[in-house]
Amino acid sequence: MNKIRFSALLLAALSGSLFAQTLVTVNGEAIDSSVIDSQVKVMAANQQVRDSAELRQYLTEGQVVRTAVAQEAKRLKLDQSAEYRKALETARAEAKKSGADKQAGFKTEWAVFESELLGQAYAAHIAAQAPVAEADVKAAYQQFADHYKGSDEVLLGEIVTKTQAEAQKAVAELKAKKGFADVFKRYSLDEQRKQSQELFAPVPLKDLQQSAPPVYAAVKDLKKGGVSAPVAAGQVFSVFYVNDRRALQVPAYEQLKGEIAQSLQAQRIDQAVGSLLQKAKIQPAK
Repeated sequence: MNKIRFSALLLAALSGSLFAQTLVTVNGEAIDSSVIDSQVKVMAANQQVRDSAELRQYLTEGQVVRTAVAQEAKRLKLDQSAEYRKALETARAEAKKSGADKQAGFKTEWAVFESELLGQAYAAHIAAQAPVAEADVKAAYQQFADHYKGSDEVLLGEIVTKTQAEAQKAVAELKAKKGFADVFKRYSLDEQRKQSQELFAPVPLKDLQQSAPPVYAAVKDLKKGGVSAPVAAGQVFSVFYVNDRRALQVPAYEQLKGEIAQSLQAQRIDQAVGSLLQKAKIQPAK
């Protein structure tokens, strides 16, 4: 989905204003700083998120998308459907029952909820207008199966180190048949994974080839028990250990058809939203 980018400096300046100012208009409908200020406060209170220009940019982008979708949903009169009205009434009743409607920030949360509900109504509309056929699912599955046919996956472990010297030491110890878990704990910077029992992850080599060419080049010829040379990544170095290597088994169609259908439907909804954004008149404030 296309994203609308805004000046971080502009957002930072507006965030400090004592008065609501228009950040951007979507088809003439203004999104002002008070909306984003309220969302920041709610997120900070509930999730302990720190205010920043990046956060405000992210929230503004999301508000632009919700606004464009809500406008289209209302144009299609989806807000007049019995399903939408019932969902809105049920949510309002639950808010009153729990006392949530009396809490600070409820007005902002409710406005976001309404726009998200309109988004769900729009997504359902697109799904009904452009349903995914069984033939589409089968074709996508066949493309998936053909892509991975005859390929391998590796059960890969990674040790990230601060220096190349430490990485070389890790390589030497692994080649000396010292246990991966011990070497990992000694040299890895990944403190969170040190507390986990999951030190290895299955990775299709085809995926590595497309998403991480340097890693693919380092491990593509390694067999079970193989160790890569250190791979530089910014200010750190990674060592890869192949705990196992095996032919990739593509799951049967029946196992994947539901997931594929959902993915195809999501793509169509994303395309519809993307088309709305391309057609929308979106103007950052001057």
